[in-house]
Amino acid sequence: MMTQPRRNMFFQDVDLESGFETRGDGNSGISVKVLSSDLDTVARRGRRTRLLRMAPGSETPEAHAHDYWEEIYILEGEMIVQDGTDGEKRVTTGAYAAREPGVMHGPVRSDSGCLMIDFCWYPDEDGG
Repeated sequence: MMTQPRRNMFFQDVDLESGFETRGDGNSGISVKVLSSDLDTVARRGRRTRLLRMAPGSETPEAHAHDYWEEIYILEGEMIVQDGTDGEKRVTTGAYAAREPGVMHGPVRSDSGCLMIDFCWYPDEDGG
């Protein structure tokens, strides 16, 4: 896992097939590859960038919210989401979502699988 605090990272190849690890929440169908992170959910500071892969047929069990900002961009495939706006919605490659802290979302599932990138962060003390 390539984990680094906020510092310059110069362009490098990212292997989209290997190096993914089970997310750790008991759902073996969702795996992650952290690209950079100093996210500290206890101290409520930092940022994280990671790839998430949902295997075909995987799903999250329930709606949830985070206490940090989250942005997601679908790189490949599709997933079905419930995001609190208009029931279930199928999103595909190129779809983007941004969520403020505390916004409920999910559950999500993917019938054929998907790969996404997510960016999570706590605002800096100066609001940035």
